[in-house]
Amino acid sequence: MNWVQNIGSAITAVFDKIRPPVQAIPPVLLLCEIMNRPGLSAYVLASAIISRMAAEGFETGVNEDGSENMGNKQILIMCQELIKHIQSDAVVESSVPIGAISISGTGANMGGPVQIKGLNDKIAKIKGLIR
Repeated sequence: MNWVQNIGSAITAVFDKIRPPVQAIPPVLLLCEIMNRPGLSAYVLASAIISRMAAEGFETGVNEDGSENMGNKQILIMCQELIKHIQSDAVVESSVPIGAISISGTGANMGGPVQIKGLNDKIAKIKGLIR
């Protein structure tokens, strides 16, 4: 019976580690946020990591003999490679649900003016890049 409890505990532990989904951002705010984002930068990321390390007490300045701190250089190289791989290899996929895109148009024919209204009737798949 102990093995059943172990399996039950393991399953419970897995579900405890599942994070709840992030809160959805309204489309207008999302669009404003996207326009203001500068994109990924290895130097900004490395600088943030090195600053945090300094705050935690790690030695991040130049060495006593005046030479470059190789730890800082290692962090920069790791950040450069990480961002290079994210930008060149990552795939972003999204979908647009049925009815999410509204369509309207106007025109004319021999009978007079024509107005059309509609919605997308299929799920659309979107691919994107991370920059």
